[in-house]
Amino acid sequence: MRISKITFALLVMLIITGCGKKQELPEALSSETTTIDGNMGEYYEVVEGSYDLDKYSSGFAFDVKCIKNTPEVSYTKLGIGYEIYDEDGKVVDSKNATLEDIKPLDSYEFLSLEEGEMGKVKVYLNGWPDKLKGAKTFKISINAKGIEESVDTAADNKGAASSSSNNWDTLLDEYEQYCNKLASMSKKALAGDVSVMTEYSSALDQAQRLSDKLENAQGEMTPAQVARLNKIAAKMAQSMM
Repeated sequence: MRISKITFALLVMLIITGCGKKQELPEALSSETTTIDGNMGEYYEVVEGSYDLDKYSSGFAFDVKCIKNTPEVSYTKLGIGYEIYDEDGKVVDSKNATLEDIKPLDSYEFLSLEEGEMGKVKVYLNGWPDKLKGAKTFKISINAKGIEESVDTAADNKGAASSSSNNWDTLLDEYEQYCNKLASMSKKALAGDVSVMTEYSSALDQAQRLSDKLENAQGEMTPAQVARLNKIAAKMAQSMM
């Protein structure tokens, strides 16, 4: 299990965009419909309502509700797409729900929701901010693909995980410290503290070093280490919302 360098770049860019000048964007987007397109539309729906549009980054979060329990599978690929419309119903921004590998740092907790439960989903808007000035409503599509895990497969995975190198704990410690640093920088940026600009260079350098370490780490994570990684990632995602 490896952590993508692209993910690190996204995290750092979230901080950098936090100091950007406010754009002339609508305050919120309303759901065009509760129906979700794609093969996951059978299991989830968008919770009807109006959702704040982030004026400092391209992140857009909305709530979904599980309307039917998903099959007992391990999801390995996921694609979340959207269409955003202006007041005349014209599409001003869109993204296809193209299947992509699910990585450890991606936060897709909604896939584990039980029937009747609600969770939050976050997407990053391609046309932010220029295309969104006249945006009013949105519609979501979600596709997912997984594999059924047999008892033998689960046992094999457990055996592989048990051979994980001990350096994962040290790397996770360093990664958690870095995420805490980014969260702190984000708060400063959103508060208008320009002193945070002096921290960008060192943050970028640290991101590169840590990414290289994680990419080159030997062995697989144990289940406990994976759980810790997901917890750190979820906390980081929450701090950026």
